[in-house]
Amino acid sequence: MKKVLPIILILVAMLKASAQDPHFSQFYMSPLYLNPAMTGAFDGNYRITGLFRGQWGSILRDEQTPMYRTYTFSADFRTNKGFGKGDAFGFGANFIGDQAGESKFGYNVGGLALAYHKSLNQRNTNYLAIGFSSQIFQQTIDFSHLQFGSQWDGSAYNSLLPTNEFLVDNKFMYWDINAGLMWYMKISKRTSVYVGGSVYHLNRPAISFLGDKNVKLNMKIVGHGGIRFPLKGRFDMQPKFIVMSQGQSLELILATDFRILFEERYPDGDHFKVGAMFRMVGGDPNAPWRDKRMVGESVVLNAGVVWRGIELGVAYDINVSQLISGSKSQGGFEVGLAYIGKWKKRGPQTIYCPRF
Repeated sequence: MKKVLPIILILVAMLKASAQDPHFSQFYMSPLYLNPAMTGAFDGNYRITGLFRGQWGSILRDEQTPMYRTYTFSADFRTNKGFGKGDAFGFGANFIGDQAGESKFGYNVGGLALAYHKSLNQRNTNYLAIGFSSQIFQQTIDFSHLQFGSQWDGSAYNSLLPTNEFLVDNKFMYWDINAGLMWYMKISKRTSVYVGGSVYHLNRPAISFLGDKNVKLNMKIVGHGGIRFPLKGRFDMQPKFIVMSQGQSLELILATDFRILFEERYPDGDHFKVGAMFRMVGGDPNAPWRDKRMVGESVVLNAGVVWRGIELGVAYDINVSQLISGSKSQGGFEVGLAYIGKWKKRGPQTIYCPRF
């Protein structure tokens, strides 16, 4: 099993990467990757975020196949003025790196995002945001680390034998266009709600290493939302969800955070949070119902702390899918770090922004 599992994981990762974007459990710590309308949606002048995800490392520690790694960085800003009173612009940039398996199959992505936040009431507590982004992808693979059947000499693998495969490029570039909407509202001092949706890869770029223009990246459709409300004293609760559909893949995450405010009079300030998520995945929407039903994939435990504008978050996926016999319930871990800052002379003056 130790020798077979890395091969299975490589094949799964290659198939997924060609049709499906990487995912994060702490999706709210990668805002520009979740929805371009979230650009500038924070209580400050600028925001810097970073998120790292590692998967299958505990299983592959004794193998040559490295851990599956995904990481993202972003920086976004918002103005104090828009076209109308209480409105604001948001603009930012993000980078994503993804690497899977011994072949180092993955891509590097850099993009820019722009959003406009429109106030819907005089108190500036009710907003509709629209955002757009575009990204440039560099997709890569290391063919030298792949082994083919033609390189079997009868007794062992021989790297000197020809692959007999038509391998064209080990890297190429393409770009995409994305759009999103989000509505958010502060109902009371400690109660707020938000809901949004986004569509990625609207232009469906070609992604074949062999130059086949008919092999295109599937559009990704995302829906997300949440509500925050007080429980008692300094305790708040925030249920949230995210649903993603891309090609034949469907993913749903249901989550709840519990927050402990360090100071009750500052509900959007420093706090500690702990929560849990349940991830479900589904298959081909055109298949019979029994083949496309949603099944449990992982339980995610997460915790975090916000202190003086700095947010640190950690999460660990506990695998509950059919891979449990090989994974032994071990999945992936994530660590995220974010900072929201304010200019000393020109602090934020316009919009209310929820903490996600």
